[in-house]
Amino acid sequence: MNILAICSALNNSYMAFKCNNAEYSEIIKSDENYHSLYLIKKIKDTILKYSLTLNDFDALAVNCGPGSFTGIRVALTVSKVMAGELNKPLIPLNTAEILLNAYQSDYLVMDARRDMYYIGTKNKIELVSKDNLKDKLNDFKNKKIVCDKRSLELLKDAVCYEDKEFDLGKVMLDIAEEKFTSLPKENFNYMNVQANYIQTPPIF
Repeated sequence: MNILAICSALNNSYMAFKCNNAEYSEIIKSDENYHSLYLIKKIKDTILKYSLTLNDFDALAVNCGPGSFTGIRVALTVSKVMAGELNKPLIPLNTAEILLNAYQSDYLVMDARRDMYYIGTKNKIELVSKDNLKDKLNDFKNKKIVCDKRSLELLKDAVCYEDKEFDLGKVMLDIAEEKFTSLPKENFNYMNVQANYIQTPPIF
């Protein structure tokens, strides 16, 4: 199956594809995280280098978050425009399933700002307060945790994905292909793919 996958929700951006006999995956670093400045050009330049066009892909895949608010919007907008113009399926991925598969972990913990944290498993992502996160620390005993730098100070023996150079693009391709072959095709209508923003609950 020929798939193009992109992610700009995390500290680095990722682009990967499998198409015909070509395979490509890259960690795209940016000190300023200016995803919107380079993502479209990077996609265009890379597929041209391999003598491919967007029409050569059977489907597109995108990380819908959680993560950087602007980063999520950039990759999601780019992928939805491409899927719509080319009439291609768009496979939604989320940060938890990507990082948990990459690091073979049980839980993802990410700082959501304002003393709130995302806790993710492969089946669920929830938003909890800092106090509730501390209450859940006992649940994390003997579990493998992957987290961001801001969450590391609260967790013992966790792996910080921002300190690693794991090629998440390949992981995204594997998850996307598994989803595409196992889930109903209506799940991949680009019109139905939404950003995974988890809003802070209202304060009364």
